Amino acid sequence: MPTLSKLARADWTVRDVELAVRDVLARRGWQLPRSLEHPAAYLATLLRELDPADRPTAAEEWARQMQRAEDEWARQVRTSTEECPHGQHGGHLPSPARGWMTCPACRA
Repeated sequence: MPTLSKLARADWTVRDVELAVRDVLARRGWQLPRSLEHPAAYLATLLRELDPADRPTAAEEWARQMQRAEDEWARQVRTSTEECPHGQHGGHLPSPARGWMTCPACRA
C-alpha cells in the first residue's frame, strides 16, 4: 500500500501509525467503526494526509537521546580527572542539553 510505504521509508514504527490514527480520528471527531469491509482503504484514508516527516514518536526519541547524552555528561563530570582552569573536576565540560558548564566561573 503506497500510503504505508511512504511512512515505512520515513522509519515510522507501528506505534507511530497507532498514534497518528488516534490523532486523525480525534481531529476529525471520528471513532473506529466496529467492523470494516475494507480495512486497508480505511487506514489509507486516515493516513493519506500525513507528512512522513512528522513522525509522532520523533520527539520522544529525541528526548531519550538527549537524556542519554545528559546522563553520559553527568557521568563524565563525576568521574573526570581533568580540571577546568578554576580547579573544578569536569567543570569545563558543557552539558549537551542545556549548554552550560558545571563550573560557574567557566560559564561566565
